[in-house]
Amino acid sequence: FKMKDKYKRRHFLENVCPQVALAMFGVTLVEACSKGDDDSGTYSGTTDEITGYTVNGNSVSIDLDDASFSSLQSRGWMNFRQQNMLLLKLNATTYRAFTNSCPHAGSRNAWSYNDTQERFVCSSHNNSYPSDCSTPGTTDDVLECYDTSLMGSTLTVTKS
Repeated sequence: FKMKDKYKRRHFLENVCPQVALAMFGVTLVEACSKGDDDSGTYSGTTDEITGYTVNGNSVSIDLDDASFSSLQSRGWMNFRQQNMLLLKLNATTYRAFTNSCPHAGSRNAWSYNDTQERFVCSSHNNSYPSDCSTPGTTDDVLECYDTSLMGSTLTVTKS
C-alpha cells in the first residue's frame, strides 16, 4: 500500500506540478518540481571531460592516481558526473560508489557530503541519504549503492 501511494504522489508531482506551477507562479517554480539534471547547487567535480577511467559494459575502472580524481583523494568524495555516480573514500583501501540521481527528484548535480553525519545531502530539496548502502534517508529511500573493488590504484565500480 505504501509503494502505491508513493507512486501516485510521484506521478502527480511529475505530471501535474509543472502545469500548475507555470499557471500560478511562472517558470521559476516549475524547476523545483521537475525531475532530471540540475546545473545549480553544490557538487564536486567539473563539467569538462575527464581522463583516467575506462568503461566496459556496466564496469567502470578508475585510475585513482589520475589528476581528474584528485578531489576524491583530497576531499574524500566526488560527483563523477560523466558516469552519473558519487564516489566516496572511506579509508586508504575502501571506497563506495552510488548513483548520483537523488531518490527524491532525480537531481544529479546538487550534492554535498556531510562528514560528521556520514551522509550525502541533495541541496535541491535538502534531503539526505546515509552512505552505508542500507539505511533509508529523509525520504525513506536508500541511495543506490554499486559494488566496488580496489586493486592497486585502480578502483572498479560495477553498476547494477
